[in-house]
Amino acid sequence: MSLWEKNLEVLRRVAPDLAAALAATAVPEDHQVLPSRAGPPYLQVGRQRLTSSYDPVKEGRDWAESLGEAAGPLIVFGLGLGYHILPLLAQGRDVWVVEPSAMVARLALEHQDLTPLLKKNGLRLGTDFTGLPQDGLLVDHTPTRRLHPGPHRRLVRYLAGEDGELGPLRILVVGPLYGGSHPIARYTARGFKELGHETEFLDFAPFFAGYQALAQVTKDRRAEHKLKQELLRLLGETIIARVRDFKPDLVFALAQSPVDPPLLKALKAEVPLVAYWFVEDFQVLTYWQELAPEVDAFFILQQEPFFSELKNRGVKNYACLPLAADLEAYHPLELDPKEKRRFGAALSFVGAGYYNRRQFFQGLTDFDFKIWGSEWDLNSPLGPCIQDRAARVSEEDSNKIFNATRINLNLHSSPFHAGINPQGDYVNPRVFDLAACGAFQLVDRRSQLPEFFTPDKEVAVFTSLAEAREKISYYLAREDERRAMAAAARERVLKEHTYARRLAGALEIIQDLHPGVLPRRRREEGAAPQLQSSFPADHPVQALLDALPEGAPPDLDGLVSRIKESEEPLTEPEAILWFLHEFRRGLQGRGANGGS
Repeated sequence: MSLWEKNLEVLRRVAPDLAAALAATAVPEDHQVLPSRAGPPYLQVGRQRLTSSYDPVKEGRDWAESLGEAAGPLIVFGLGLGYHILPLLAQGRDVWVVEPSAMVARLALEHQDLTPLLKKNGLRLGTDFTGLPQDGLLVDHTPTRRLHPGPHRRLVRYLAGEDGELGPLRILVVGPLYGGSHPIARYTARGFKELGHETEFLDFAPFFAGYQALAQVTKDRRAEHKLKQELLRLLGETIIARVRDFKPDLVFALAQSPVDPPLLKALKAEVPLVAYWFVEDFQVLTYWQELAPEVDAFFILQQEPFFSELKNRGVKNYACLPLAADLEAYHPLELDPKEKRRFGAALSFVGAGYYNRRQFFQGLTDFDFKIWGSEWDLNSPLGPCIQDRAARVSEEDSNKIFNATRINLNLHSSPFHAGINPQGDYVNPRVFDLAACGAFQLVDRRSQLPEFFTPDKEVAVFTSLAEAREKISYYLAREDERRAMAAAARERVLKEHTYARRLAGALEIIQDLHPGVLPRRRREEGAAPQLQSSFPADHPVQALLDALPEGAPPDLDGLVSRIKESEEPLTEPEAILWFLHEFRRGLQGRGANGGS
């Protein structure tokens, strides 16, 4: 039995959820376990060594000895590869360990016998501090603290007895005029609202037609540019006006939203905090260089070398915030025969006709292949595969395509490569959208992908045209395997990759970067008491509301989102709440607070 199997066997007995989470954790390429000069392995994460590369055993022993013989329980922040924990366990000390990274925890369990720690359920992952002794002495594994300062500050606040939960905030989400970040802005507004925050979505998409029309006003390019800049300035004034009226605690702007450095400075004078989510490739679009220094929190999709680029420009308040899935937009569907014929195929792709896709897909035209989306050349060899004369595809139709297709192809865009980008890192929205639908996908390998889905267990992966063809043929002949992988991917999304979960993490990061700035308000009466007063005492809905766990969503929107996430058959009380939710949305229409 390997060390991993031995540790996991114990963990499954005492903490089955934690065991399942670690078993599903894939270790990314930048987490390297290498032989030290003395022989035992050491761990390096990115550019940060978590143990000595010379003699990690001696380093761990010396660290443990430096603690002396202080009485009482020890709470160690950082597991590393466990070299500093083993001497404490050998001494019989009362040790608890908080490790922020599931990847590091998995590697430690693969390389050390930590069963004495696990038997007493002494390992905590991420920001789960449940059961930690309040009288424990906190000691830090310094490399872990450097790598994860935010979770460390959170642990310090927890042990000090400070309430870490935010009350409802007022959040203004600022969207773009157009582009791929527009739906993400809508999902962001909806995610904040599901968390119970009072959220407004400032949607500038209606202004895009006017922005485009300015190109027809004059043939003078300089004049056209000036007119467009004036429109953007007007939209900026709109943001300021809305801020003064709504008085948000946080302005959360998305990539391509009409903000510039002067406007961001003005916003910071009006609101406590301004955040920006740059959902772009930093090497393709470089306007981040002007915006990143001007906001209180700059969220990005990529890690290194973007982190180093930001550091070199003096930016400190940044963090990686991956994309996620919106379960209202993307979910399993039952299609009628006509829809299956229209939207279904053996192989489909939804997206714009970037250069690399136009080249790569020519090697797949012998399959039953449908290409959906804009910016495709109807007169190219791909012409017979292109649907609806390369028209843009609505969100609703995308959902139908994903559900009707046997293999959904997902090739990340690149303007520079003839096929797969060998340095591709972040994952695009379609990875999460497809998984949320319970649809099978075949995606090009990306360095960050294992952080979200297990390759070839939850999503199928290819690294070349030859491998893509081989896997298409393989999976077309194996429906059961496709269904199993798609179901596993959807289960992973529901547990880990919703916008509500992602944005809760964003708010935690903002709190870590700016402690005490976001206000703490008392939450209003939750959804259950409000709804209970609307139904007779013996109504079936009452039993459902009585059974809500602590921490259930505080409003009807949140409760219905929770119902939608469930894999169980819909009960009558759940159906009633869902109907009530849709009825209220219909009355409210498409107002700014709707997040739709």
